[in-house]
Amino acid sequence: MSREEDDAVALVRVYCGLASADPADRPASAGSTLTSAVVDDAGRLLHVCEISDDAAGYAQLVALLVERSGGPSGAAIAADSDDHTVTSLLSAAGRPLAIADDDSVDDFAERFADDDSLEEMQSPPAERRAVGLARALQAGALSAVTLPAPRDLAGYKQVLSAHAALASGRHSAAVALREVLRELYPAALRAYPDPAEPVSLAVLDALPEPGMLGGTVARGREVSVAADAIAAHLAADGVADAQEINDAVTALRVAISETPRRAAVNRALTSAVAETVRQAVASVRACDAGCEALVSALSARVSTPAPAPGRRAAARRGESVGELTGLSNTGT
Repeated sequence: MSREEDDAVALVRVYCGLASADPADRPASAGSTLTSAVVDDAGRLLHVCEISDDAAGYAQLVALLVERSGGPSGAAIAADSDDHTVTSLLSAAGRPLAIADDDSVDDFAERFADDDSLEEMQSPPAERRAVGLARALQAGALSAVTLPAPRDLAGYKQVLSAHAALASGRHSAAVALREVLRELYPAALRAYPDPAEPVSLAVLDALPEPGMLGGTVARGREVSVAADAIAAHLAADGVADAQEINDAVTALRVAISETPRRAAVNRALTSAVAETVRQAVASVRACDAGCEALVSALSARVSTPAPAPGRRAAARRGESVGELTGLSNTGT
C-alpha cells in the first residue's frame, strides 16, 4: 500500500455492522461469535470478519475500526442485539451505537445487498445481516447514539478509554514503523505486507538491519546458519511455530537480496539504523502489551452471555421477549 493509500484509509468515515448467527444454525459446541462488516461513506464493503463475543473480540473490533477510520471515534456501529458482551462494552465505552430489531435486520440485509456482487449474495446470513446493518447506518436508515452504560460496567469507562487511546497509539506506531522501514529498510516492506504483525515484529527486532542477512551469495552457509539460529530462538520464545518463523526469515532474506542497498545507508549508519528499527518495533509492542493488560482485566470482569437469553434468539424461537428483559438488564 502506498503512502497516499495509507492516508486515504486513515481519513475515511466508516460504518460497522455486528450480527450474530442464529443459535439454531450453530453446533452446540460452537463458541459465541459475531460477524462484523465495515463499509465506507459510499457503502463499499471494506472488511468482513468474525470476532468472539468477549473482551478479546471487543479489542479486535476496536483495532479494526481504528485502522479503517484513523481514530477510535470515527465509526458508527449498529448491532442486531444489545445482549452481546461486545455491545455492552461498546455502550460502556460511550461509542455511538444503534440496536435494530430482528425484522429490521433482515430487511436491511435484503434492501442494502449488492445484487451485482455474486460473492456477497452467496455469503452466509450473518454476514449479509452485518453488511445490511452497516449500510443502513451509512444510508441514514439507522442512527447511532450514545446508550447508557450497563450498570455492572459503568466503572470501567476509564479502562475502556485507556484501551482506545492505546489502540490509536498502536495504529500510529505501526504507521511510523512502516515509514521508518520505507526509508531505512525497504526490503522489510517487500517481505512483510504488514510489518506490525507479531511474527514480523519479532523477526525485525532480531534482524533490525539488512546487513545482518546480506551477502547471501558470498556467504550462503554462514547466513543460513545465522538465520536458522534466529528462527530457533524465536520459536523457543513462543513467537510462533518453527516453520512459520523460518518462512518469515526466508522471505526477508530473499527480499534483501532483491532490494538494492541505498547509498545513504552506509556502514557508518548501520548501528543507527538498527537502533531506530528496534525502537520503532518496541513502540508497537509496548502498545500491544498495554492493550493486552487491559483486555485481560476486562476478561476477568466480563463473562460471555449464553446465547439463549438474547432477545433476538428468543424472538426467532417465538418466545416472549418481555420475560427476558430482566435477565438482559442484570448484566452481560
